[in-house]
Formats: sequence, structure tokens, C-alpha cells
Amino acid sequence: MSLLAFGFVWARQRGATSDGAQKTQGFLADKQRALNFYRVFSVAYDTLNPYLYTETMREEMVSQIKIGADLRVLDVGCGTGYTTSGVLGRRDVCEVVGLDMNPVQLNKAVKNLRSKKARLSISRGDAENLPFVDDSFNAVISVGAIEYFPDPEKVLKELARVTSPSGDIIVCGPESSWFSKFALNRVFYTPSAKEMDEIFRSAGLVGVKSVLTGVDTFFGTGGYVVFTVGTKPA
Repeated sequence: MSLLAFGFVWARQRGATSDGAQKTQGFLADKQRALNFYRVFSVAYDTLNPYLYTETMREEMVSQIKIGADLRVLDVGCGTGYTTSGVLGRRDVCEVVGLDMNPVQLNKAVKNLRSKKARLSISRGDAENLPFVDDSFNAVISVGAIEYFPDPEKVLKELARVTSPSGDIIVCGPESSWFSKFALNRVFYTPSAKEMDEIFRSAGLVGVKSVLTGVDTFFGTGGYVVFTVGTKPA
């Protein structure tokens, strides 16, 4: 299904130009291409995703949010709500806002999370221009979206803008080492842990750390994704 989706996007985008300056490499690191990709891949997304992004991995990332009281959390690139559901599982969270550009994915998120709608808000929007005022959230999390960002530095600065002082930002995406072995870095943006650290620090975040995680498969994976955590200065 992912190959079919990629082929569809390639056919749609031949000769097309990006909608803005693209700083990252990777065919799908483009807003319109990513939207087209998920119009097809959404059909199989909820079936395939949990095999490579497991509940254990999700818990590892969600637990990076510092314990608090009545936390408001933003999930950027929420997709069908898999990470959103993990955040909603925390008792100290009073509201999660799930944001994505893709209406197909958001519609599935609404259905998947209907039992938790009392603490959930869904918003369609662009990570480079978030529709929220400064210091709106106690924490921001984004899993599996950075690989589609044409300008990750701009996005990180937006995430920092809407995060309250002393709030946490957690971003996860495919790490370059494993993906580059199979030339998949030509398809997605695959930052190294060092790149992620630099992007976080350029956004003015402190206490930055990057962690490799993943599951072992017969494809020789393991640490195939990197998540980076940073804190907005008080």
C-alpha cells in the first residue's frame, strides 16, 4: 500500500513545484506531496503503523512530558490519533489538541478517539503557522511528522512559540542511519540525532537530548527512529 501511495504521488507531482523554499531533502518533505501520499496511505495506516510505532515506544515518548496538573498538550501531525490517545491516557492531562493538515487523517482521528472526546479538540492547520497564541500549551509532541516538513527549523520555532515557559517539546521521526542504507532518505527527510539537537537549540530550547528507539525486525532495524526532547526556558 505504501508503494502504491508513493507511486500515486509521483504521478501527481511530476513537473510540479514546491509551495515554498525546501530546506530538507526527501521527495515527501513537501506539504502537497505529503497530503497526496496520505490520501492513499490512510487506508492502511492504522493497520501498519502500530507494528513499527509500538505502544511501548509511544509510552516512552509520552512519558517525556513532565508530570503536572491540568496540562494542555498539542499533538502536531496527529494523524489518526495514535499518539494523541497515548497522551490522553495520562491523568494529569486535561486537554489534548490534535492538529494535522490532512482532513482524511483527522476524520479518522475523530472516530478513533470518540470515547475520549471530552478532553479532545481537533484542529486542521499547518505546523509552520500554528493557529494558536503564544504560550498556549504546557507541552507539545509531534511523532512521525518531521519527515514531511520542508523547513524543520521553522516548525520547531513555531512549536516553541506556542509552548509555555518551562514546557516540554518532544519530536520524533526516522533517523538517518538505517533509512539511508536503503536510500529511503531520498523519500523522507531523515535527520540524525545531531541534526535534531541542532534544530532544537536553534529554536532556543534547553536541556536538549536525543534518544534512538525502535523495535528489532528481520529487516535489521532497532534504533531506526530518534526522538528529541527540549524545554522552553522559563
